[in-house]
Amino acid sequence: MCDEDRSASTKSGVTKKELYDRLGIQVKAFVEDNNRKIVPNLNMGIQLGNIAALLFYELNAYVNPSALLQDTPINWLGFYLLQSPELLVLGPFQGRPACSSIQVGRGVCGSAVEKGETLIIPDVHKFPGHIACDSASNSEIVIPIKTSKGQVVGVIDVDSTQLDFFDEVDANGLEQIATIISEEVDFPLSRVLVKNPLVPSKTMVTGTPEVHHNMVTEVLPLSSSSNIKAVVIKPTVTPPATLPSKSFTTILGTVASEKPVTSMEPEVKSMEIGGWKFTATELTRILTQDEVSLLEKKVGISAIPEIQFAFNSLQIAPVMCPDKPLVTFSLEDVLRSAAAFYHTDAYRSLIAPQLTIPVAESWKNSPYATFDPGVDWAWRNNYFGIDDHRCSLRLLEPDMPGVNWDLLRNQTVPILFFHQFDMMEDDLHDHGVVKSSLRVRAMPTAFFILFRHFIRVDGHRVWMRDVRLFHEYTVRRADGQPHIVVCEEIRTLDTGNNEQWRDCTPDEYARDAKVLQTNNYYVSIDDPTDRDWWSSIHS
Repeated sequence: MCDEDRSASTKSGVTKKELYDRLGIQVKAFVEDNNRKIVPNLNMGIQLGNIAALLFYELNAYVNPSALLQDTPINWLGFYLLQSPELLVLGPFQGRPACSSIQVGRGVCGSAVEKGETLIIPDVHKFPGHIACDSASNSEIVIPIKTSKGQVVGVIDVDSTQLDFFDEVDANGLEQIATIISEEVDFPLSRVLVKNPLVPSKTMVTGTPEVHHNMVTEVLPLSSSSNIKAVVIKPTVTPPATLPSKSFTTILGTVASEKPVTSMEPEVKSMEIGGWKFTATELTRILTQDEVSLLEKKVGISAIPEIQFAFNSLQIAPVMCPDKPLVTFSLEDVLRSAAAFYHTDAYRSLIAPQLTIPVAESWKNSPYATFDPGVDWAWRNNYFGIDDHRCSLRLLEPDMPGVNWDLLRNQTVPILFFHQFDMMEDDLHDHGVVKSSLRVRAMPTAFFILFRHFIRVDGHRVWMRDVRLFHEYTVRRADGQPHIVVCEEIRTLDTGNNEQWRDCTPDEYARDAKVLQTNNYYVSIDDPTDRDWWSSIHS
């Protein structure tokens, strides 16, 4: 919208800036009306659908209040959302039917995601690689939607039937709306698209430095063989902080991919407390197809959860031998345990009957590529996080201390190390959700871990297995070994279609769930070669 009259005001006397200020207020009202009874995916669709309709009609009415919608200056307005680090999929929109998906780096939308910048294209027909979803489009503006960490989760895409239609006022106004959307709308995939080590030059998909609101405008040639130029609205950014030196490839192994792997490292948090070294590693993104294939080979199953956080892990090792962790939690370990546990009598006689859904047995005859008859359909496992090559679990004896709940409830005790992360999530073919998560806290005198495998079958039942590890640094057994307590608890809750249970957290379900099974153990260190480190565990 570069026409001077339209940049200033319409016959109503409203300037374009005033229009966008008013639209910003209306957009904020849409996104603040977040119905907690609706799952995030549906809320996102409803909110973005309303916003697209609002912008589509208001911008057209501003340009020409009497315009007929079949011959509009703005012929398409909507959203494309990142389904994976390399693929945009069609979201809510107003206008003619559009392309269902766009590769990152292709077309105006894909280029805006790749660059992480607003693109104003005066003539789309001269844009190299333009994807013509609507032949009536002549100019276009695309604005990336970014999270607070600078991660691109989608774009606002606006097309016009007129050449050279959009200007910097449009860019600033739509960027303001994109900011409101990113702050208020829950994008479920934002946490799985944080980093993308396998896609070279897709740096803006992964995460950008902190963005400041002062902007600079630059006119860049699109290719050496083209004379057309695109106006790029570029954010001024501060340099990123140096990331930890540990490479993510050490967590899962060598990535089996034909594409070159760019240097992208996980966030590593480490601290020594009471003779123990706590190390939490986080690289919150889902796996590529090559990585999924590698993980399948490593754990021996072909059914991998839909959302995998395979780079998130926790290790607790004695300071005296930090390369030999006694406690480890990761997706790979959980899946390997699920595969082995599925073939045991304990699974068949105790665990399997506790939770079934009508379609579970029929999956054995289905063509679903994700079903594996060699593992539980919800990846139920008996993983405890203990190094079973050097240690074993033994039943807690009556005279042995258990979890010191008074210490854990004492809010005056400082928490020196805290971390929480998810390892996997799956929607059970739209029948519910399964989720594995972990929380850890270390205090000056003890550490405590909660590992939870949570399953909810919609309209039927909740099943959860909680494993708690607790250790007070000064508590030893008679043989001098550190006394590490391990408590296993399995609970279920019949929810039916009761509205009371429609929008609860796992913690809320746990408070009302019935305890089916409880086992209390202690860790016995069977490998005598490392006995010299026991004396290093202290308060």
